[in-house]
Amino acid sequence: MTWTNPQAKPVLEEFRKDFPFVKEVTYTRLRTVEQMQRMLMESKTGRPPDIDVPFISEELWPDYLKEKMFLKPHFPYTQLVKSLPKDWPEPDPRTMDPQGLYIASTGSARGIAYNKNLIPAAQAPRGWEDCIDPKYRGKIIYDTRDRLLAFQHDPKTREWFLKWLKGLVANKVVLNRGMEENLQKVAAGEFLISCVANYHNAMPLIDEGAPLVFLFPDPYTSDIATEMHVLSWSKTPITTQLFALWLATKAQPLIEKLTYRGFPWVPGTKKYSMTKGKTMALCAADCAAKAEQYDQEHAKIIGLPGAR
Repeated sequence: MTWTNPQAKPVLEEFRKDFPFVKEVTYTRLRTVEQMQRMLMESKTGRPPDIDVPFISEELWPDYLKEKMFLKPHFPYTQLVKSLPKDWPEPDPRTMDPQGLYIASTGSARGIAYNKNLIPAAQAPRGWEDCIDPKYRGKIIYDTRDRLLAFQHDPKTREWFLKWLKGLVANKVVLNRGMEENLQKVAAGEFLISCVANYHNAMPLIDEGAPLVFLFPDPYTSDIATEMHVLSWSKTPITTQLFALWLATKAQPLIEKLTYRGFPWVPGTKKYSMTKGKTMALCAADCAAKAEQYDQEHAKIIGLPGAR
């Protein structure tokens, strides 16, 4: 998982309270694709990682599938959801892989963040169009990873987004990989706006006093995220399924409160109130299946070296 230790600890403690037969849980933060690549290489060489319930970023799914590292869960999630306790909410069908390999436990909603000390409230950004406004030329930072691929996938937003992306490049956007780092640069005044920002990265900084404002433009994007696979080396495949299903259902309010990663359609959360009435472009399993194609298209437009 990419959660910080303070975020993960109370979630895991609550899981143990609900399921006392889980005697001990240790947590390791996996932040980078490189760490997940290393786990794959270790397993291939006969030294399986000592992590039974990992999260694997979608960039590495083709490699993990090729090496048959993702197992078919023992209990189909479509059947499990029919026997949930009555006080557990049912998961949204879009959070389950049509092939049955995973259930997603979080939602990565994305918008825009800006420095409120440098942009007067009366001139504050309101939507994506501000990112291509010449008055911000050269003062915008943008993550090089394709974090808005839901716009590429949704036929209602696809052509608009590709035109917007080209306009972003024409507006001399500064490219830098690292969502949290980009937000820190905006907070420090190096840039005025981050024209793609994770809600779950921006809100902790804001809560700590950073001079940032996060907003969900209309439309905004959300990804079905933290897809929980059963890995071939796992010693606890059934517990993996139980944990994943618990995260995707009963634990949603806790996840949103502690990690800012709940699904935006969960009532009673701040994210829900911020997105209410706005159009969401969602990247679910059908979108994720085309991620490599969209990544290449995105890389070519923004001019990354080696893009085809």
